[in-house]
Amino acid sequence: MRRRMIALLAMPLLLVLFSLGRAWLSEQGSLAAMGCTGCLVVPTVQQDLALLAAFLAATALWLGLPRYVGWLAWLIQGGLVLIIVADLITLAEFGMRLSWRDVLKFGGEWGAIQGYVGTKATAITGTLWLIGVGILLSSWAGHLVAAKRLGQGGLQRIIMAAAVCFSLYALPTTAYHPLPWLYRNVVEINLPSGVDRAYSEAYRSRVLAAYSPPPLHCIQGRALRRNVVIVIIESWSWYHSQDRLGIMNATPQLDRLAQRGTLWTQFFSNGFTTDHGLIALLGGVAPLPPVNRYHSLEGYTGFEELPDSLPRRLAADGYESYFFTTGDLEFMDKGKWLKRLGFHKVEGDDHPFYQDAQRFAFHAAHDGWLYDRFLHWLEQEVPPKRPYLAVLETVTTHPPFVDPETGRQDELTAFRFADAQAARFVEHLDKQGFFEEGLLILTSDQRALSPLHTAEIKAFGPAAPALLPLVVLGDSFDSGKQVTTAAQMADMPASLDYLLTDRGCQEEGRGNLFAQPPQSPRCILRPQGNQRDIVDAYCGDQHAQIQLEGDKTRILRGILPHGKTLIEQINVQRIRAGARKVEFTHIL
Repeated sequence: MRRRMIALLAMPLLLVLFSLGRAWLSEQGSLAAMGCTGCLVVPTVQQDLALLAAFLAATALWLGLPRYVGWLAWLIQGGLVLIIVADLITLAEFGMRLSWRDVLKFGGEWGAIQGYVGTKATAITGTLWLIGVGILLSSWAGHLVAAKRLGQGGLQRIIMAAAVCFSLYALPTTAYHPLPWLYRNVVEINLPSGVDRAYSEAYRSRVLAAYSPPPLHCIQGRALRRNVVIVIIESWSWYHSQDRLGIMNATPQLDRLAQRGTLWTQFFSNGFTTDHGLIALLGGVAPLPPVNRYHSLEGYTGFEELPDSLPRRLAADGYESYFFTTGDLEFMDKGKWLKRLGFHKVEGDDHPFYQDAQRFAFHAAHDGWLYDRFLHWLEQEVPPKRPYLAVLETVTTHPPFVDPETGRQDELTAFRFADAQAARFVEHLDKQGFFEEGLLILTSDQRALSPLHTAEIKAFGPAAPALLPLVVLGDSFDSGKQVTTAAQMADMPASLDYLLTDRGCQEEGRGNLFAQPPQSPRCILRPQGNQRDIVDAYCGDQHAQIQLEGDKTRILRGILPHGKTLIEQINVQRIRAGARKVEFTHIL
């Protein structure tokens, strides 16, 4: 009898252990983590008791239903266990909760998924996964067998336990937390939210009729007419810098280059994924999600036509624009989007130059191949028509962080490799005399999808998940200067237009990275990755959160200058982008 009770309790206790693990991970990476040791344990376990109650109820159904329909209970339990484990793994790997919308969005990219899982499976984590799966399946099987053997008494105990779990879940949450997605269970955080709330026709008509766009300000540009190379280093974040935060000495060469050039210490990302970064940095707009965007299979949906993109702005002054990556351009149709953005030529993993290269995540050759490809282009293929813009997007430091030299799966060694390749690239540019008439911009696409560190929170406060390194080398930027003025990705196209050409135009309230002195934007907007209906707004010293909810979009927390105008601008951008087509997300 005692052994049966132990077997019966093994699976429920394992689910509670998963809940405790999620609470611990959330405390490690939360913006509110300072002084929060243990504060998420009770609310996290309480919220997950609802899922445990559902699991136990399914066991009761399995015992009470005829055998030929008992498989329904297995499906319920299997689905619950799958999403609980997947949520825990997603939080541990990427610092984000499991989003069913992301499952749909990335689910069709089998090549990338297989590459990621294959890499994990060949590392020591693969062995740990197998052990974990074995423990999980044996506990589940033992639970069902013990419940069956305990008979009617076991059924009564299970029903009572399910009722107790649900009753405890229904009690008011014992602790307030400003980021409820941290402790809410995986089902709750995936319920429909305000980001998909459609605008009413009456509101749409009224807002669009009354809206006056911010006035356009045009000023004399600096007209440097330099060639420009932008290197977007995947997931490069401040915590990789020993000089800046002392957390991880992963980028000593990039730190050295920052001391040589001009470094922006308050450069904000406008999103939380690569597609967000490209939309902002190259498109010049904050990637505010159109209605149903997170239910769409297309990552760049709603941002297909951006007339003020960086390639289009510079093309008006004779620039040709080129995009180089070793990654898969078919991933979320990125290649097609880049061409619509105005790039004259776009190269990806299928270029003949990479024919003999070993492949890693997204079928990409490592960063060294990318830099060698560009240097080859610079020596032999650069068109006589000058000047040019070239954007290089790296892949090596994308999770799961594989060091191409050793095959080791480790973030530090992967970044050390990428760091060395970036330094080698700059050294070759120096030898070729690139900086005599060229500028090199080094930045990232997003902060790494990993939990925040306490040192980041202490140094940056609410801006910790948004800040990225930005370094400019060449011309008057080789000064070792640090710029502390707030800047954002979305202002890069207009800022470069001002820097390189005779005339720069920008909407009122936007920033200019290269003005003398630099000008900060009135407000910086950044959609959150976990609460998809929340947009963070950084306006001077103020930080606020905006709730996206169709007609009822509003300031949820904080105080913003010109708040009404800002809400109106957000609504107009989302309305004009149009509602996206929902692509079978109801099956998830």
